[in-house]
Formats: sequence, structure tokens, C-alpha cells
Amino acid sequence: MTGKWSIRSVLGTCMSQRTCAVVISGLVFAVVGLTLIVRPLTAYGIVVVLIGAGAGIAGVLLVASYWRRPWAWFAALALVAAAGMIVTHVAFVAEWLPYALAVVLGINAIRLFRLMIRPRRSGKERAADGVFVIANAIGAYLFWLWPDAATVVVSVAVSASFIVLGLAFVVSALFRRKKPPFSSTGWRYAIAAFCAVISVLSLMGSVQLRTGIARVDSFYSWSGTIPETPGTVVRTETYDGVVPDGAKAVKILYSTTYSDGSPALASAVVTYPTSTSDGKRTVLAWEHGTTGVAQSCGPSVGSEALTEEAIPGISRAIERGWVIVATDYPGQGTSGKYPYLVGQGEGRATLDAIRAATHIQEAHASEHAWIWGHSQGGHAALWAGQIAADYAPDIDVLGVAALSAARDPLSLAASVVDAQSSALSKVVIALVLVPYAEEYSDVHLNDVVNPAGIGIVKAFASRCVTEKPTTVSAGVALALGLDKPLYSIDISDGAIRDRLAQNIASGDVPAPIFLGQGVEDEVIPISMQRSFASELCAAGKTVSVHEYAGFSHLGVVAPDSPLIDDLYQWADAVAQGEQPSTCQEAAE
Repeated sequence: MTGKWSIRSVLGTCMSQRTCAVVISGLVFAVVGLTLIVRPLTAYGIVVVLIGAGAGIAGVLLVASYWRRPWAWFAALALVAAAGMIVTHVAFVAEWLPYALAVVLGINAIRLFRLMIRPRRSGKERAADGVFVIANAIGAYLFWLWPDAATVVVSVAVSASFIVLGLAFVVSALFRRKKPPFSSTGWRYAIAAFCAVISVLSLMGSVQLRTGIARVDSFYSWSGTIPETPGTVVRTETYDGVVPDGAKAVKILYSTTYSDGSPALASAVVTYPTSTSDGKRTVLAWEHGTTGVAQSCGPSVGSEALTEEAIPGISRAIERGWVIVATDYPGQGTSGKYPYLVGQGEGRATLDAIRAATHIQEAHASEHAWIWGHSQGGHAALWAGQIAADYAPDIDVLGVAALSAARDPLSLAASVVDAQSSALSKVVIALVLVPYAEEYSDVHLNDVVNPAGIGIVKAFASRCVTEKPTTVSAGVALALGLDKPLYSIDISDGAIRDRLAQNIASGDVPAPIFLGQGVEDEVIPISMQRSFASELCAAGKTVSVHEYAGFSHLGVVAPDSPLIDDLYQWADAVAQGEQPSTCQEAAE
């Protein structure tokens, strides 16, 4: 078609069946691309299947073209076998495809570089080749570093290709162009410029996101045999982070056990007063809240494990002459499984950390210990208190403080799964699923995660929630908002339900209990503490319950929170032999 575009001219052109077929095909491609571009998970699954189909077709064509050559049959069989594996193991391919693409981009960067240095290339061609070399090299690095983001990028790129290809078909057919409208040299330079801008901006963003993140050093690596006696210190090192005034701190590696009784190695930081001590000091075992489930997320890996924000009122504990031990649990700092919301694993690591603190001679730590924790740490503190008599009868638990405690993983999981349409819930679910799949043989990611999203879920679990890279997880989760569900979890039945229920903290703690939570807690519903307090009072436990109006999940343990005064007043009362309880007040 030449001249002005009009409906009449289009209709006239469409009198040709071939033209109409091309136009309709182009429109179908464009519509498919528009549909998939907002559904990256679906698009990514299609990409995996297309790769398998391509491998199968390549095998057939190889035989058809070179059927007389013996090696062609072997190559064709290999391609067909690869196609079958890809189609039947979508989850495996989907997880590793970003890394494979990173390798391909790296190889392509080398190929383009060799092309660029050929003597017959013009200056403009060299410039374009150079830009593509840089873009491919940066892309390879970013795909390897951010596999979940790479999944979305691949999905969007494929969907956009469908749109562009469809529009090219339509334009070529309607305007009778012999060449595709995007095949000119000018388009090549435009694409090169676009790739240059996007790759450089992405690299700058990646560097910014990774600036300041904690990194596990050689201290946490242990190749020797783990001692059979739990609580044995195998390595110590001066802690070089922020330390309270009048205190000294060391990092330790110590032996503990997993929930199944197998040996494990955990890390912790121990701080104690620099003043001399005539006798043994009381120990405060602090259990941190959720920081992530990856190895680098252990508080002792960073420099702020002993600040007031990390341990509420830590300076008061030092003033009282206490020794503070804050465990990372196994799998944070050290390698291995991380017992996130796995009661036995958390509780054992806590009690063994107290034992380990008694082996630091300068600390003069005794076997008398407080066990306090916030959020996930509240769950750990309750479990440590309820298993202490059986697992560590040598430790005298003075009292347990569970602050904003995630004591009922089943109820929390039910509320999160119901709200999985939000980006945050997608990330939070990954933090529970991945550790549970590692801990329990009957929990499998493949059973509850969309096959195309296995790699995304594992990437979510590989980042620390308190660090900037988590924004990438949030962005990817947000991009999945209009797609099919990432998870298909039935909390009412099955292995996941049973394992979550198994890890509910019963509160069967012989020592006095302190419960404290903000009424405006946006993570743990205040109703959970209220129902738990009623159960404890009905069971005749000594429990002091406190609610703080206007305080959030983290605000309730901030340095200016009134909870800290109440917590230490409660501890002083217990130390003086009192049995502080609010059960009678609640009954009235």
C-alpha cells in the first residue's frame, strides 16, 4: 500500500487473503504479547516449554538434513531427550535457566568482541558492537546475581518480542514492505543505545543495592568435626562491631543439635562487663527477630548486633553485670539448615548458646539465665523455656520474655496465605517454605510452588529482610500481581499444616513468663497474644501480660518504648523471689 492510510485502503488491501492472514497473525501475536507482558510467570513457563519444543524440532530437522551421517542420529536423540527433560522438569529448568542465560550472554559478549576487532569493520559498526559487548557482559553479571529479576526480564522481553513481531507483520502486510520495518541499520544503532542505557543503569542500581550488605567471612567456616557435647566452643574472635559502653564482646562458634538430634554448628556474639567480678554473672540469652533465612543474615555477621535497637535495653543488662549471648542459630553465619520457626532447633541453639557462654572465662557466666526474644525470637524463647528441663537440665531458667511472639506459626501462615496477593506475603511465605523444605522430608517446594517460580522463591529466601536487596524481591513479587498464584498451599491439611502445628509454642514453661506487644502490631495480631495469655492463665502459669497502645511490631522494642522499663522491673521482681502475674487482673 502507498499513499495515505485509510480504512478504505486497508479494506481494499485485505481483499487479498494472504495479506489478511498476515495481518490477523500479526494481531494475534501482538495480543498474546500484551496478555503475557503482565503475566511474567506464565510467560516464563511458556519460554521453558518453547525451549523444549525447539530442542525437539532441532533434533527432527537434524535427522532430516543429515540422516545419512551416523553422528546426526546421536545428536538428534540427545536433542529429543533434552526436549523431554525440559518439558517434564519445568521447575528444574526454570530455576537454572537464568544462570544458563548468564553464561550465554557472557559467551556472546566474547563473540561480539572478536567480531568488533575485525579489521574490515567500520567505525560505526565497531561502536555498535562495543556497546553490545558491554551490554551482554553486564547482562551476564546481573542475570547471575539477580536470577528472580532475570526471570521477569526474560518474560517481559519475550512478551515484548511477540508484540513487536506482531506489529511488524501488520505494518509489512498493510504497507507492502519487502523488509521488516525494524531491520534497518538505524534500528540497530537505536537498539544498541537503548541496551547501553538500560545495562548501565541496571548495573548502577545493582551496585547501590549491594553496598553495605553484610558478608560472611572465614570465621564462620568450620571444616573440623563438630563436638558431640552441645554448647562446646570451637572458635572465638573479638567482635569488631558496636559494643555497649563498659563492655567487651567476642564472636563464638559452638556446637548444638538440630531438631532431629544431629550435630550442628551455630554462631553467636557474647558481650560482658569489663569490670571485675567476684562471682558468676547472670546470663541474658537474646533471640533476635526475623532477619532472613540466608547464611549472611546472622546479626553477628554485621556490626550492629549489640546496639539498643538490636537488643532492647542492652546497656541496662551490662549495668546489672549480666552476660549477654545472642545466637544466630545454625544456618546463619555458619552453613547448614536454618531452623526458622522450628521450635526444637531454635530452642536447642538458645540453650546451647548459654552453655557456650559459660566457657568464655573472662565472662564469668553462670548457669542462671534469662531467655528473652522478639517476634521469631519470642517463638524461640518460649520453646527454649519449655524444653530446658529435658534438653538442658544444667541451666536454671530464671524467666522467659516473649515479645510480639510468633508463637503460633500455623495461624500466622494461614493469614499470610490468605493474603498472598500482596507482594510482601509472597516474600514472607518463601522465608517459611524454604527452611521447612530443608528441615522436613515431607515438605516439598515442587508440591506448593508454581513450577516456573521455584527459582524466584529460592531467590526470595536468599536475601536478608533488613537489607536493600530485598527491594528486588518486593519488585519481582509485585510484578507477579496479575499472574497466576505463585503458591498453591492448603493450610487446612497436609504435611505443611502438620509441621506448622508441630511448632506451635505451648507455653508450658516452669519459669515466670513476660508477654509484651504493641496493640498496633502489623505483623503479629494482638489477638494472638491475648488468646495465648488466656491459655496460660487457665493453665495456672505465672504470666505478666502487657499491651502498648500506639506501638507497632518494631516500635514496641525501640529504645523509647515503655516495654523496656516494664521488662526490667519484671525481671527485678522475679529476681527478688516474687511471682508477678496479671492473670487475676485479666479475670476481674
